[in-house]
Amino acid sequence: MGVTERGARWRDAAPEFLAEREGQTRLLGEQVAMLLRGRPGVVTVLGAPGTGRSALLRAVVAQARKAGLLAVLAGCSPTEADLRYSVVSQIAAGLAGAGYPAFARRLWAEEQPATTLIPALCGEFVALAGNRPLLIALDDARWADEESKAWLAAMTHRLRYAPILLVQAGAPGEDCAVEPVTESGPVAGSVIHVPPLREHGVREVIVSRYAGPVDGAFVTAATEATGGSPAALLAVLDHFVRASLPPVARYVPALLERAAEVSGDRVTRGISRLPADALALLLAIAVCEGGLDADLLASLAPPRTMSSEQALSVLVRLGLVTEGRTPSPASPLIADRALARMEIGERQALAMRAVELGYRAAIPEERLARLLLNTRPVGAEWVVSLLSRVATQRRLDGDHEGAAALLGRALREPVGDEQRQRLLIELAMMEADRNSETSDRRLQQVLLNSGTEVSVGTLVRAADLLGSRGDASATYRAVATAYTRREVGGAGLESLAAIGWLAENDCAIGDSALPVHSFPEPSDEPGDPVRAGVAAWMLAARGERLPQARELARTAFQVRGEEQPFGPRIHAARALLLADEVAEAVIGLDEVLADARRCGARAPAALALIHRGRCEMRRGNLGQAVYDFEAALAELPLTSWHPRMVPFLVATEAYLHLAGRSVEKAEQSLAFEFPPGADQGVAWAALLYARARVHMELADPEAALRDINECGRVLLSRGWTNPAVLSWRSVAAVANSACGNVETARRLALEGLERAREWGAPSALDVARRCASQVLDGVEAASDLGHDARIPRKPAPYDRPATVPAQPAAASSAARGYAATQSRQKATVRIDTPDARLTGRSERPAVEVVAEGPSAPNETRYPLTANEERVAGLVAAGHSNAYIASVLSVSLRTVELRLTTIYRKLAVTNRNELASLLASIPAPRNMGE
Repeated sequence: MGVTERGARWRDAAPEFLAEREGQTRLLGEQVAMLLRGRPGVVTVLGAPGTGRSALLRAVVAQARKAGLLAVLAGCSPTEADLRYSVVSQIAAGLAGAGYPAFARRLWAEEQPATTLIPALCGEFVALAGNRPLLIALDDARWADEESKAWLAAMTHRLRYAPILLVQAGAPGEDCAVEPVTESGPVAGSVIHVPPLREHGVREVIVSRYAGPVDGAFVTAATEATGGSPAALLAVLDHFVRASLPPVARYVPALLERAAEVSGDRVTRGISRLPADALALLLAIAVCEGGLDADLLASLAPPRTMSSEQALSVLVRLGLVTEGRTPSPASPLIADRALARMEIGERQALAMRAVELGYRAAIPEERLARLLLNTRPVGAEWVVSLLSRVATQRRLDGDHEGAAALLGRALREPVGDEQRQRLLIELAMMEADRNSETSDRRLQQVLLNSGTEVSVGTLVRAADLLGSRGDASATYRAVATAYTRREVGGAGLESLAAIGWLAENDCAIGDSALPVHSFPEPSDEPGDPVRAGVAAWMLAARGERLPQARELARTAFQVRGEEQPFGPRIHAARALLLADEVAEAVIGLDEVLADARRCGARAPAALALIHRGRCEMRRGNLGQAVYDFEAALAELPLTSWHPRMVPFLVATEAYLHLAGRSVEKAEQSLAFEFPPGADQGVAWAALLYARARVHMELADPEAALRDINECGRVLLSRGWTNPAVLSWRSVAAVANSACGNVETARRLALEGLERAREWGAPSALDVARRCASQVLDGVEAASDLGHDARIPRKPAPYDRPATVPAQPAAASSAARGYAATQSRQKATVRIDTPDARLTGRSERPAVEVVAEGPSAPNETRYPLTANEERVAGLVAAGHSNAYIASVLSVSLRTVELRLTTIYRKLAVTNRNELASLLASIPAPRNMGE
């Protein structure tokens, strides 16, 4: 890392330190003591590589020599597993150094058959031990050659005649050179297990090397990173010694980095020591990644000096590959280090042979697709279709990353332009949630680079998906380019032009980065479903010809399926919602959601859920609305949306809180730090409207005016004049009235009422009428509202304008209007944070909302929220604001704001009037302390 720390007090490497090995050393010491008394035995030390098995063998050999015994240590390795008598040669060499050369001469007499050589060797060892007890330690005993194993097996049968202690080390589950002996056998024996170090042992090792304080966090990280392996831990500490870094929490990243390098180096060393046949088989398995059966692997890596079964057994025993019908690398690290030994061309050639074998053997498509990921383009027709089928299955299984990898591989094959563009569209859908910008670039590539051989339907699909995430500017530019290129032919371009008009309508006026091209307004004549859906929304947004807009919207749903564009159908459902055909809108959105999920179009699916939730809010099903909102963010997280769409999502959350009578949480939702560009789309108007609504609820009409006026400007610049979209005129009228702007309030109220009448939807007219009743004086209100009396009223709980006491008469009228409405049935729904990322906070309190269901007629109802009802009840009971704040666990300022809102809604001026008014009305529920 190039970082040094003054005062890092590392000690020089001390003699081998065995931490947490007291029990093992004691057992080995007891065996040495028994050998001194002439008792033979066999001890098997079992532990994973790197846990200190070798250190224990070295320690017991040193202890035996110190006690005056003959002791020798031999190490086995896979590279010498085929060398005859290699282990016996090591033992003989070790004893020859002690003055016993006779063994070395006898061993090279290979012309002698094993039937005579082995007994003779055993006899010499027994004779030697008769003069002086002998300890033979054998490390990595599983790699002993077959002749040495035969000699060791013969020796175990002679141990009872001579004081010889055989200590062998290996890993659990492996074949040892000698079968472990129990106490009931011909000689004494035991098995000693060597587990990984715990944190205490790791600390001991670190303290043995470092003279200063050691952080507990460093010890914990070292234990996890090294797996408690003393060998790995010492290698990491050597790095810290060289870099003069202390073992403190600040250097845990360096610890983790070095531990990963150590693990990789150990794997590399293990691979480099493999026999040639085992290495060839490992490379084949790494290239195939578990795609071929063992018999096909044998054909891919034919054996030379050992059978494929033996080579596979070597790899399994070393822990390099998994055991089973289709072997695969035991870890990605092993696969990476194995493949690093091959040139790219060699690797691809091997992968191509594997594909050919797998295709001829008709292995499962999933495995064949896995093999294709590592090959050069094959050029066969079956490759692209197979990769597409497997990608679809992976997507259905939730593996979007794997599906994207397969589609990316399919794009490397030589295919026609139409098929290539369709593959790009599928890949873009897979990447929408993880890499949304790349997804958009692929869709733009389809629109900008397609020639005349690509169908218009493919272009329409790409344009539809590009616009679904919210980037209207990019959609407008790309569609304008594609449309201009095809405009000469002019056939079948109505659908593409309709989607281009949608994007153009959402763009900011006067943006110099946008093309000059302007799309014609979609025709309102029956015909193309795509054009009909866009035309329905155009009429609905402008508040024109409700019956025709409704019929056009229905036309948009006459053709369904995952190949049909989603955006026009979603906009058609929005038009139906504005026309008060809520049930039809929900049915249409259900169809869109099903089609989008079937083909993996996550952004359209999320949009359908959001708008279905708004329909449910209209119907009073707040619990379902919350569920749909949460499902939408699960489908496409907030970070995957374009910045222009983020305000719409934030506003939707605020509407949910407002519908649940939680103004404070709505205010919290709106306190969001928006990304650059968030204010460039029409979605910004929805946010401004939500802000104004919250300001009105908090009795701050001046702040509400600033936001609601800007909201109106954004909507009018797009030609969205229908008050059913956002009743901004009603909110602005009430806010102006509260600020004393009587004429402006009157003008806006009348304009909103006229627009609502022009559109003709009962819910929009009801909102405008209730607003006008608050703003207009009695005579004017009676004149302007009288001819609306016979129009049925439909409640719009998600869009009820806040009221402000402009004057006592108007406020009293509003209170009477609320009291005359139907009562509510309360159902508590718990919302556990629609999405923590939405507000930038890691934790959000749960939201208690009250969903309004069907209500019985002729019952009175307060215009107060549940929280306001509790405050009003406590005030009427004579309690102070401070006492109420302590009882309700809120701030004093919150109580004051709520009390101001209560006075405004009920048209009272003091506590006595409030108490008198509440006494004359049936008491609401949940008012007690």
